[in-house]
Order: sequence, then C-alpha cells, then structure tokens
Amino acid sequence: MYRVHLAADALMACEVHAQRNSRRLVRKARFPFSAPGERLAAMRSMSEWVGDTPRGTVQEWVLGITDVRYLLLPWAPDLADGALRSAFAMASFEQQFKQDPRLYAVRFAKPVYGRAHLAAFVPHSLLAQLDAHADASKVRLRSVAPGLVVVWDRFHTMLQKERGVVHVVEGDRQIVVRHAKGQMIDVLLRPFDTERQEVALWRSEPGGGVRVFSASSLPYASADTELPLADGAGFLWKQDAAYAFALCGVF
Repeated sequence: MYRVHLAADALMACEVHAQRNSRRLVRKARFPFSAPGERLAAMRSMSEWVGDTPRGTVQEWVLGITDVRYLLLPWAPDLADGALRSAFAMASFEQQFKQDPRLYAVRFAKPVYGRAHLAAFVPHSLLAQLDAHADASKVRLRSVAPGLVVVWDRFHTMLQKERGVVHVVEGDRQIVVRHAKGQMIDVLLRPFDTERQEVALWRSEPGGGVRVFSASSLPYASADTELPLADGAGFLWKQDAAYAFALCGVF
C-alpha cells in the first residue's frame, strides 16, 4: 500500500506493508514541486520511485489544506435528504468562496443528528489527475481523503472527551476547529507563521483546551497539546513528523 500526502509544495509518499493487525513503514520519500503546474512531474518521479508493483497494489491520498475547501453546514432536519444537502452545500460554497461549485466534488462527513455537518470540496480536475496517475502507475486508487477529515477520524475518540480548539497546521496555513466533545462548532482557515507565532495561540480558551496536529516541529506546542501518531514499525513520530499526514490513520 502507498499513502501519499499532497502538500502545497510536495508529494510526501510512504510505502506501507500491512499483515493482519500489523503495519510497517518500509520506505518514504519527498517529491517537491514549486508550482501546481509542476505537480505532474512530481507524480511521474513518484511513479519511478514506486516502480513495478504487484497486481492489486493500492494507493491512498490525503489532501492538504491548499487543495480542499471546507464548510460547516448548520444542522436542519431537511438536510437529511441527500439531494437537498448537496444543493444547499453548493449554494453555500458559491456564496462563501465566490467560485463555481460545479468545478468541485463535495464530500460529507458522517451526519450526526442535531449537529453541524462538515462538507469538503475537492476540484474535479484534481480527482481526474489522481485517477489518471493511478492508471498510468498501474495501481488501484482506493481513497482520496481531505486531510482534516483524516486527522479528525484518527483522534476522534480522544477529542470526544475534550472541548476547545484544534489547530491542523500545514506549512504557512492552518485549519482552526473549535469543538465540543469532538463535535465541530467552527472551521476556519488561517495563515500560520512558525517563527512569529505567539505563545498565546496555544493558551486554552475558558473551559477548553488546545490541540495541535502538524507535520513540522512547532516550538510552542507541548506534549500536552500535540496530537501525536503512535510509534510503529519503521516509524518514529518525532523523527518522521514530515510524513504525519500521509501516515495519519496508519499509526
């Protein structure tokens, strides 16, 4: 299995071998690109790195902050209907982002009665690019998942016992999620500057705490605030943090 994190400036690729209940990171590599137009060249380099694969080899993608738009839809009984929910999400997207929603595929988190509903918007052009890459590489594209959803699913059991703010940090951007016992209340996209970040960012809100998930070392994040992956075969969280998004849910 190959897990790939599509970051803003690189493909973070990991080869993972799974057997029964165990998983092992076999190798990893970074394939940089400086502009979206260079992404295809990075994909070709990654295909060469992957090489010939056994029949049935799968690839899973985790999409970074740059390539996904998120909206938190308010709960309403009528939105239990899938068609109405999609129409409302598309209209909300156009109003919020001033872009044509028909250019995006919308993916919804699992609904919870009485709770706001997360919608993630992924460009159709990107999905087509990933499909074409899988065909050319002769692998099966098993999943394309928004990064926030992957992180939330991985740590949901922990977050259900807490309330406060989660910062999902990637490069110079972050998604800030305010939640109550794992249920999202606000989802905001914010800039992030590691060098100028103030300690105040990590201070708890009244009655709540702060959690951070990042693919880089943050000087203001303590062990009490980090959302760490578990060390595993071939993977050490502190040493391999650059591949945190790619391996989130594996370890």
